[in-house]
Amino acid sequence: MRIAFIGDLHYPSMIGKNEKVKEARDAFYAKFLHTFFEIEADYYVSIGDLTNFGREDELREVYEIIRKYDKPFIHTFGNHDLYGVSRDEVLNISNSEQNISIATDEVNIISLETARDHDHEDYSGYVNDKQLQWLEAEIAESEDKLVIIFAHHPVYDTTANSNFPYLSIQPEVPILDVLRKKKGNGIYINGHNHKDSIETIDNWTFVQANAVLDDQSIRILEINDNEISIQSPHVASPELRGMAQLIGSNINHFQLNPLGMGTTPNREKLIKRNLYV
Repeated sequence: MRIAFIGDLHYPSMIGKNEKVKEARDAFYAKFLHTFFEIEADYYVSIGDLTNFGREDELREVYEIIRKYDKPFIHTFGNHDLYGVSRDEVLNISNSEQNISIATDEVNIISLETARDHDHEDYSGYVNDKQLQWLEAEIAESEDKLVIIFAHHPVYDTTANSNFPYLSIQPEVPILDVLRKKKGNGIYINGHNHKDSIETIDNWTFVQANAVLDDQSIRILEINDNEISIQSPHVASPELRGMAQLIGSNINHFQLNPLGMGTTPNREKLIKRNLYV
């Protein structure tokens, strides 16, 4: 099985922006998403902040591009996706579901919602008791089958900067205790912090991807009987990088991070299967 995923995309509205920036946005996202969906994969995942502020025009425009490819696409909402219109409207426009589980013969894929609704002050993640109970049941049911969780926010004190205020699921949420009940391998994949990072805690691998405007990379999970590989192919060109810099320098609610791209050990990893069964 192959799963392709992208970090924080931050597709922005161009209302009030000059024509040069708008042209760069249109060309950049069309080319990047074309490259993303041209990769051969069983699922395609956004780990949140697909949009820059969750505005209706951002959501409708980016989904117009996505739907052209008619691929199995999973959107785990980020905090930026829920700043504009209501959560129900985001669900309606995206035709998405929340807190979903997909069971295959090889892997259980979980999309876990961690973003708060319309909270412009507290952009940390939160998982309520009902979600934790659901997640615990999913992990128990998976037994020793590989589980991959896609969420926007990292688990506290796992990946880079996730011990800083607002840059993780709130530390008092006992999600790590739930994850530790897993038999066999688990992979937890998040964005939010715009910084590449891969860390291993017990039988869990925590993978954090940076923002697309900082680094035009696509992540690929390749899963076979003996191992799981995390690959991070660059798809950038001088043209794409130039457009990304122009967009990132001219939109609100986003700041370019020249240090977001990590070294290879923070971007790629080979995991042997079921070492902890």
